[in-house]
Amino acid sequence: MKKVLDIPPQVLPVECIDEALFEKNNDAALLLKCFEVVKDTLDVIDEPEYSIEKEDDTHIDLYRAYYALKVLFRRRTGHDAAQVAKDHFDAMSRHLLASEPRPENKIPVVVYPAECLPDEAFDGLTNQALACAAFNYSDRVRRLLNDHSPTGLSLDEARTFSIDSTTALRLLVLRLSGGSVEAMGAGMSRKPGETLQ
Repeated sequence: MKKVLDIPPQVLPVECIDEALFEKNNDAALLLKCFEVVKDTLDVIDEPEYSIEKEDDTHIDLYRAYYALKVLFRRRTGHDAAQVAKDHFDAMSRHLLASEPRPENKIPVVVYPAECLPDEAFDGLTNQALACAAFNYSDRVRRLLNDHSPTGLSLDEARTFSIDSTTALRLLVLRLSGGSVEAMGAGMSRKPGETLQ
């Protein structure tokens, strides 16, 4: 009779290094990770007895920094950094090899598709509707900016809504105080003979 232990092989968890791994981190954490990787890589380069080998810790960390930077770039611009870099490289190659004009190599940025509303858009609203519009726009801005790492599109949307909120609130205040800044100032100043208590 044999006594055999049947121990299943232990499977170690595998970390898949890609953009999805870094999406959960905020911008500050991603920047710090990139800084640490660059610092560690420079330390390895400075040590003559060490070198960067394929698939060693430093090489893997460089991939982590690469994907962290891709996530940061996509958040700010809405575009893929690798594709934009390739487009810039192709444009520069055409410039050098085919004597095309030197490219500007602008970085594309996603912009919120709506424009700020003009003052006239709020003219037909009642005082309560103006107050509600100002509140709703400012609440939307608060929600957009409350994220630790708002995207470039969210920031541009928040800019648009904050301007609309300010416009609605300014018109409401002017309307309630007599229609002009001077009338508002006159209503807020002390009356002759009045004392501060």
